[in-house]
Amino acid sequence: MLKLALFVSCSCVLLDATSVSTVVAKSVPAELVGTWLAEDIGGGGVIDDLQTTLEINDDGTYSGFAGCNHYTGTFNLKANEIIFGPAGATRKICVPAVMDQEWKFFDALKSGLSWRIEDSKLMLAKPGSTSVMRLAAHGL
Repeated sequence: MLKLALFVSCSCVLLDATSVSTVVAKSVPAELVGTWLAEDIGGGGVIDDLQTTLEINDDGTYSGFAGCNHYTGTFNLKANEIIFGPAGATRKICVPAVMDQEWKFFDALKSGLSWRIEDSKLMLAKPGSTSVMRLAAHGL
């Protein structure tokens, strides 16, 4: 019974370890490190009471709460581009509107994105300046 419980509790996390890479802690700019709260995803806004967060750490890892599920992964930096590796996430199911926002959030993190900080906001964009996400510094 204990083995079954361990299997069930561990089977809810999905991680593709073959494509994970990390960056050296000293190469992550200090202004990028911290917890960010999504204000807009793909130009469609966000659900007011739903806190979708992205925590960027100085050791090359990221994590947070996507709206329904917690997640974690690693990222790479190249100049002003951030490349998020695949995320390991819990696999809970929530109401459709929450799941929709979560899917949009994860989808936005799939490609290499340019980043910049503007007035305590983290702006993520696709190449060619297409805005993907705007996040506010959380906890300031």
